[in-house]
Amino acid sequence: MKSLLIITYYWPPASSPGVYRFLKFCKYLPDFGWRPVVLTVRNGSYPAYDPSLLKEIPEGLKVYKTPTIEPFALFNRLSGKKGKSVPVEITPSKTNTSLLNRLMFWIRANWFIPDARIGWKWFAVNAAIKIIQSEKIDAVISTGPPHSTHLTGLALKKKTGIPWIADFRDPWTNIFYNEHFPRTPRTIEKDKKLEDTVAATADAVVVISNGLNKEFRERARRIETIHNGFDTIDMPCRTNEKTPRFVMTYIGNMPANRNIPMVWQALAELKNELKNFSKNFTLMLIGSIDQTAIDDLQAAGIGDIINIRSYIPHDEAVRIMSNTNMLYFMINQAKNNSLIITGKLFEYLASCAPMVSVGPADGDAAKLIEEAGREKMIEYSNKDGFKSVVSRYYNQWMQTRQLEVLPCTRLEQFSRKELTKKLATLLDSLVSK
Repeated sequence: MKSLLIITYYWPPASSPGVYRFLKFCKYLPDFGWRPVVLTVRNGSYPAYDPSLLKEIPEGLKVYKTPTIEPFALFNRLSGKKGKSVPVEITPSKTNTSLLNRLMFWIRANWFIPDARIGWKWFAVNAAIKIIQSEKIDAVISTGPPHSTHLTGLALKKKTGIPWIADFRDPWTNIFYNEHFPRTPRTIEKDKKLEDTVAATADAVVVISNGLNKEFRERARRIETIHNGFDTIDMPCRTNEKTPRFVMTYIGNMPANRNIPMVWQALAELKNELKNFSKNFTLMLIGSIDQTAIDDLQAAGIGDIINIRSYIPHDEAVRIMSNTNMLYFMINQAKNNSLIITGKLFEYLASCAPMVSVGPADGDAAKLIEEAGREKMIEYSNKDGFKSVVSRYYNQWMQTRQLEVLPCTRLEQFSRKELTKKLATLLDSLVSK
């Protein structure tokens, strides 16, 4: 069996699509002749935690951890916050415009290139060289964000010549939050040069969407699209059971750029137009919800039909997906958002629940949703389109009071095992050269 070193910043108890992606790769790689070995950070700075994911780490998997140097604890101390946790998008505050806050973000934007986790590189490279020798590693894969992880892969490639895959779960220089940073032209130029060097040096670049494939295609020596996905074992079976209320559920963080006022306005109109809507309908928001969203939904007059819950473990999240009447999905309102495919989309689809989706109608996520046989993506300003989808499923429920079960026959290609098989095939081709 060949051995693969996985270099990933995010690892349980962190919670993010990147964690799920590589947990599942580690679970299924041995089925295809590859033994995974993980190199990660000790006590990293994460936007979300899910300790329940620790039990999903495959038995016998070797996980090496190193220290790191990061600015988040200092930044939080200076801004009056506790700990070293970081928000989902580390962007300048719109409410705190003090000189100190602006200075901190200028430093973050221009001293830490490509990102504030760059301090891990020096620890990771030294540890990885020892692991490559002691574990007889045949290939390396680095995954980002944080894209500074790829600089570890780049250093290993230059030092050892080992086959190396750079896995991109998001854009690098074109990632949407970069436009909010006060980056100098010199910073932008340096960051772009690093991105180009990684793309051109890696033996293969792996991306999670066709849009990202197009973005890196001209610069990469070889490129493959391996989507995020879902594990069939994780997904409870959905049945036509009766429900006392029609519950539409959103699971995940909702930063300011996922707050879509049109949605609140549409629900307010349905509340006024449909008899007993307030009595029968609930919108459940699960995760960290930005205050702007809370303010907007309250202003729309729908606070009485909203139920907000804090972050929940992943296994509970998929149970809720499979037992809700409808799922609400949206894509960030941001530059280059047509490239975005959020990790939870695949579990949404695999839940067999109806979906109402808001985002760019020509984006990568919209294409996947349509191919899966779900309702088409609705543009951010299309209030009537949103109302039409929600009212149709709500009225159907009023007749039966049952969950509706949609077909999931087109989704096998997105199962975690099939996606891991695709990665293993790529690895086999690189080490056989």
